[in-house]
Amino acid sequence: MGKFEFSEKLKDYLTKIENETGRKVRILESPHLGLKGMWAGFRYHPDFIIIIIRSGINKPDETLERSIAHEATHGYILFKENYCMAEFDESITDNDKRDIQLIFTMVDDIVVNKIIFQNGFMPFGSEYLDVVQKEIDAMISGQDFYRQFSDDLLFDDLLMISRYIIAWGFLEYFDLNTEAYELIKKFTAVFKYSYPMQYRVADEIRQIIIKNDIFTSEGHCKAMDEILELLKFKNLVEIVNIS
Repeated sequence: MGKFEFSEKLKDYLTKIENETGRKVRILESPHLGLKGMWAGFRYHPDFIIIIIRSGINKPDETLERSIAHEATHGYILFKENYCMAEFDESITDNDKRDIQLIFTMVDDIVVNKIIFQNGFMPFGSEYLDVVQKEIDAMISGQDFYRQFSDDLLFDDLLMISRYIIAWGFLEYFDLNTEAYELIKKFTAVFKYSYPMQYRVADEIRQIIIKNDIFTSEGHCKAMDEILELLKFKNLVEIVNIS
């Protein structure tokens, strides 16, 4: 797996994923991962589970290993658990493709985080709670934390909504310690007050997730269909199972 010497825990987990999916894990490096602050990303390939890690990391640590486990699990749910993914027409714009991928990620991440937690990894990275605190501070002070990520207001709104959904997912589906629970709970409360328009959309998505069991392939696909329709992206993408 390249230049890194990973922990036995991570090596065993990646081996388990390879055995259960029938696909080798490939770890590559790139300076371009998308959003600022990302450690690793998953790239779909029909024959391999491709994980891209940020260039310039010379030594693995717990945060990087957790990120690698997380991204590999995106491949696991596609190839082993038969979860659905977005298939795009060639005519789709890069912005629409990016937005739809973010919509899938906000739901998929709840499932992925649950799986890695059950396999001994933290459900969120070491920096997550610090970022949540910064988001809370920005909302209370009236600053717009999310506009730093792009010049596309729709993408920024979707990013805001995804942050709420991920936070809600931790409250709903994980047994957090008191400190983490209270901080994330405060984030959802302040978000509701600070961003009422985005909160209304996030709450509709939350209800769709609750109605459909996203921890099953069938429920996940139904949820994604309804969420894409809610957000008016359904006519731009086909939801497919690949295994």
